[in-house]
Amino acid sequence: MIGELDAQVGHLFVVGGRAVSAKPPGALIMTSPARAARGREGDTFYTLVTPAGAEQAQAAFYEQLAHMAADHYFATTGGVTNALRESITGANEHLLSGAGSRYQATIVCMVLRGREAFTARVGPCLTLLKAGETLSSAPDDLRDEYALNGLPLGYSPSPDIKLGHYDVGLGQVLVLSDTGLAAIGRDQLAAALGGDTLNVMVDALKPLAAPRTQAMLIHFALAPVPAPSIAVPIPIPLPINAAAPAAPKLPTLIRTEPRPSTPPPSPGIARESPIPRLIGNIRHALYLITRPFVVAFVFILTSIARVLNGILDRLLPEPEDGSPHIPATVAAGAAIMIPVLIVFVMVGLRLSQVDETNFEKLVAQVQDQANQAAAVPTTNIDRAKTLWQAVIQRVDEADKLHPGDPVLAQIRAKAQGILDSFASVTRRPATPLRSFNASVRLGAVFVQGGTDVYTLDMAGSAIYRDTLQQPALIGTRGTQPIVQSGSAVSAFSVKHIVSMIWMNEGGIRNSHALVALDTQGILVSYSPTFAPAIAQQLQGTDQWVKPVAVRSWQDRLYVLDPGANQIWRYLPSGTTYPNAPEEYFGSAYQRQLSSAVDFAIDDKGNVYILFADGTLKQYNAGAEQAFTLNGLPDGKLKSANAMYLDTISPLPAIFVTDPVDQSIYEFTLAGVFQARFRASDPNAFSKLSGVFVNGSSLYVTAGQVLYYLNTGEVTAPATPAR
Repeated sequence: MIGELDAQVGHLFVVGGRAVSAKPPGALIMTSPARAARGREGDTFYTLVTPAGAEQAQAAFYEQLAHMAADHYFATTGGVTNALRESITGANEHLLSGAGSRYQATIVCMVLRGREAFTARVGPCLTLLKAGETLSSAPDDLRDEYALNGLPLGYSPSPDIKLGHYDVGLGQVLVLSDTGLAAIGRDQLAAALGGDTLNVMVDALKPLAAPRTQAMLIHFALAPVPAPSIAVPIPIPLPINAAAPAAPKLPTLIRTEPRPSTPPPSPGIARESPIPRLIGNIRHALYLITRPFVVAFVFILTSIARVLNGILDRLLPEPEDGSPHIPATVAAGAAIMIPVLIVFVMVGLRLSQVDETNFEKLVAQVQDQANQAAAVPTTNIDRAKTLWQAVIQRVDEADKLHPGDPVLAQIRAKAQGILDSFASVTRRPATPLRSFNASVRLGAVFVQGGTDVYTLDMAGSAIYRDTLQQPALIGTRGTQPIVQSGSAVSAFSVKHIVSMIWMNEGGIRNSHALVALDTQGILVSYSPTFAPAIAQQLQGTDQWVKPVAVRSWQDRLYVLDPGANQIWRYLPSGTTYPNAPEEYFGSAYQRQLSSAVDFAIDDKGNVYILFADGTLKQYNAGAEQAFTLNGLPDGKLKSANAMYLDTISPLPAIFVTDPVDQSIYEFTLAGVFQARFRASDPNAFSKLSGVFVNGSSLYVTAGQVLYYLNTGEVTAPATPAR
């Protein structure tokens, strides 16, 4: 009850298109606890936490997350909006930690204070307010997918929190919901929320909601005012001079502590209490003081003497009469050497114990340092980064003493996971498919038909073909290149191959063939069905300066030539390209391509040119278009050397390799950052050079190794390879 209003709550829970007569697991209402922070008295916290992303946890997970958000809110001082931000940030931090890193969630909250309702939401969700004949929503346009489907909780260390404020009154209805109500027309929503009771409203929404819908309905009605009850005491006359009756003894009340309002500790590294360690040190000191050193020393010597006596009895038994005797020198030597060996063994054991004790102390120090880093407020990201980086450095130093210690591995994984969350890094296990010899320097890679893998060796100008048995397993390995430098193809000799593509049609003799570009202007085509390779000479190569890549679009051939500051376009005629090239950029178009490293063409003919500094520009018919990469975690790429344009997937994307950052970046065709992939092994991508994408499968070249990554897999940050 808030003022004269009574907030009545109903729930809508639809699973698989069937309404369930239960409240959603992540729905929670909490009034102000006894020990709430200053300024939270009288507030009522409403929240709805729902699943988001591909992975869905058990119901208890969302219940715990809702309680955590409520506890964070009532433990925070200051204004309502600040407390809501801290509440959601705390829940987000939990999801990004080790325990919740597999899952993402949507959260929508409301705080009721008097006649004011403050809302906050993160992820694909919405709020509705039905006030009389007016229906307002957040976002305003429920058909706007960009505004409706925000980034979920657990996606970024800085959640995208959208705040709202309403003045509520008698008879109004406030709805907290996921996107299951977004597709309903506003007139239908207004009619459904115009019912007399909550049950009527919920029943009206059930047939309209999406097959998976969770919502909380809050109806503001007039609060009942109980009639006051006044008890009039009946005076009892006392006799004159009678003593006043003793005051009645009050019953002793047993005080029960309320549930603490502080949030439960997030899973991670437990803080070690210093008390057991201190007690152990005190007991050890008392033991050394109270037990005389002389007694201990005599006891040790006596024990050694008994052991030596037993050993000598076995090695040097008393000789029988007439039997050969052991020479005295041998017996004396044995008597001297055995104690010496025992002393060496005892000293070695003692030193190993000292080393073990020192290492345990070092691990405890690293653990304390990790606990200090974990205690840094989430608002101070720079400080947290510095401390967690120091933790990893300290772990690496300690790991040199005892490689493979599980406690150190756990601390390092925790630190790396937190740093990855700050940097929006998604780590995936990189499975080596094939390793080449040290003279190879891999470049481009692509997979055709899901079975044939082609890799280009830039150092040897050689192309290898392997056959996949599974997406992450090579079944047949090509021992010899299908073409390489010095090969005789048709009437030509291959010199230096710089790029390769797959062409289904065009000015080549065989359709569905691999096409490679030689710097001499030789176009080599290889068909697995009609082997061996054949070649043709392109015209106008005297204009070329430094070609680096070849692409095709609508059977036309495009050659990127940064040295000539131009893209050469060849038009097909039958099965050849017989004519001199056209200039893609006319003289009227300004461009500077000297640092261009790769390019791609989408289905609409837009040309994307990638530069070595990580810049990506878009052109159409030679004219530069408005295009920038935005939303990057570090503001911009550190470098770039290859790209892949995926237009086959339901959500087309651009993938860029950044060898300096050892990352593969994913962007939308509009240039919006989507993901930053790194290998779980931090050494795998040290020489990143090429990428090919087939759905959730990434084929990556780095140095002399061809790797496979699955972007759909989830893995904890791995410890470094030794």
